[in-house]
Amino acid sequence: MRREVFNDAGERNLVFVLGWGNRIDHENVQWVVDRLVDADYRVTVFQIPTVITDFDAEWVAPVAEYVDDLEGYRLLTHSTGGLIAEFLEGAETRVYLSPWWGFHDDLRTPVVSLLLKLPVSRSILPTGGTDREMLGELATDRQLADTPGRVAPTFLREAKRAQRRLPPFQFPESGVVFYTPDDAVVGVDAILERAPESNRVAYEGGHQLFDSPSRETHVGTILDALEAGRAALE
Repeated sequence: MRREVFNDAGERNLVFVLGWGNRIDHENVQWVVDRLVDADYRVTVFQIPTVITDFDAEWVAPVAEYVDDLEGYRLLTHSTGGLIAEFLEGAETRVYLSPWWGFHDDLRTPVVSLLLKLPVSRSILPTGGTDREMLGELATDRQLADTPGRVAPTFLREAKRAQRRLPPFQFPESGVVFYTPDDAVVGVDAILERAPESNRVAYEGGHQLFDSPSRETHVGTILDALEAGRAALE
């Protein structure tokens, strides 16, 4: 798992766990990082591997070991990072961008259920592709080119197992969830079922808020929520 620290002299720790296929050096990921640095956070960004065979060992453990050594931290996550986040402890506040807490309808089929049983850790299953309508109008050509076109059955299997282990929403005071009702990547119903309405912020413009034209509208609320949790929405 790749990790990079920005603004090492920042006053407070913030950990940003990216989603599947996101890269630290993507321009719009850096757009988020720049705003976190401007808020004087010491920002640690985790870029997760796109092929795994063990959710806990390969996704959760590297982040958990890192945050355990911090003297307090705030947590920002996107998509698959929001699934990983539910198995991390100690964050003062938590902001989730389009968390992958449930499969989208495209993955809830008998064929996919059968493929999940294959012990294959090579990326052989087509994703169906991604485009700007799915991710957001501001997605760059490089982002689209970098997004894997295939996934490994073990990746989907481990994500599904983790989703089945999710407890009820644990952070009513410290957690805020941003989501788009028309998300074409993750299951919105799982977000609505887990996160209370008072902890949710809806936006328009694609799965990746940092690729959405509405990002300027919401970035202030994201920063406020990282500072104060749900109280920022009151």
